[in-house]
Amino acid sequence: MLKLQCYDGTESLDTFLCKFHSMSRYLQWNEEDAMYHLCGCLEGAAGQVQWDIGPSTTMADVIKLLQTRFGRELQAERFKVELSARRRRPDKTLQNLYRDISRLVSLAYSSEEAKLTDHIGKESFIRALNDRPLYLGHER
Repeated sequence: MLKLQCYDGTESLDTFLCKFHSMSRYLQWNEEDAMYHLCGCLEGAAGQVQWDIGPSTTMADVIKLLQTRFGRELQAERFKVELSARRRRPDKTLQNLYRDISRLVSLAYSSEEAKLTDHIGKESFIRALNDRPLYLGHER
């Protein structure tokens, strides 16, 4: 049985919508079914969207509202701030830190060229290790 994970606004909207559209095509949902399933799996901050839609709102309207509030383009500055503030927590592995830094770099700098995003990612990862001597040694 396929089950669409709920979206709460904290993860990538693009990833969620890609999964949603794939499942919708595979299960051959009509517009009404797709709207029901989309609204049914919104929770938390994303669930608040349902308070702002009217009874005649289409699925395209809901998706546009989600993109305005949680989409990559309008949230780039937020992701940049998260990236600069990201530090490794003692209970997290280096692999978890790497994945999180990579995700934030791709969200914050989606339109930049690969060379720049690689540099930003590397600098952010080293800073996030929260090891000042290591970071200072890197700058030399």
